[in-house]
Amino acid sequence: MRSLTICLACLLPVLLCLPLSGCDSALRFAPSEAQKQTADATHRTALIVQARGAEPADPQANRLVSGTAAAASYFGPPSAPLDLDTDYSPVVAQASADAVARPDPWAVADDLLGVGIAVAGLFTGAGAIKFAGMLSQARAKAQALQEIVKGSEIFKSTATAGEVQAFKKAQSQAQSPATEVLVAEIKASTKT
Repeated sequence: MRSLTICLACLLPVLLCLPLSGCDSALRFAPSEAQKQTADATHRTALIVQARGAEPADPQANRLVSGTAAAASYFGPPSAPLDLDTDYSPVVAQASADAVARPDPWAVADDLLGVGIAVAGLFTGAGAIKFAGMLSQARAKAQALQEIVKGSEIFKSTATAGEVQAFKKAQSQAQSPATEVLVAEIKASTKT
């Protein structure tokens, strides 16, 4: 029991810190190469504008350069900087698409369960073994639920309208509101 308490004490701060990490959603992807290239190219363009097109002491040009420098340093240098003399709008479009992407919540949950299993494996005793077993079972159940929803969606795509209505009616009678919410979340995450 002591090792289970220690394991939970180790996992709890990690799980509590995720929502407090400062992002509008708890997790973000690392900057993509397109985002790095866009930030770098924008900063280099600002430097050129400051050097050629604006007075070097112009406050707006200086703010533009320092602001883009901060963004470029946050993203890090790209492995292949863009040529500023070419149109890089496709890279900007890709960077914008990358910026709005978020991790799949089911993949994050699966990863967290995997971390929990690994941490439980560090401890000895019946409590740690039981905890690891519970996490493994939760992981298997989450995977099974995803597979059931996927199978239902495949069935609905091949069934007649009457069969789909009968299926939906049977599901609405058998599922609790909590299950309906989970199924809706899984459907939403598999469509994207």
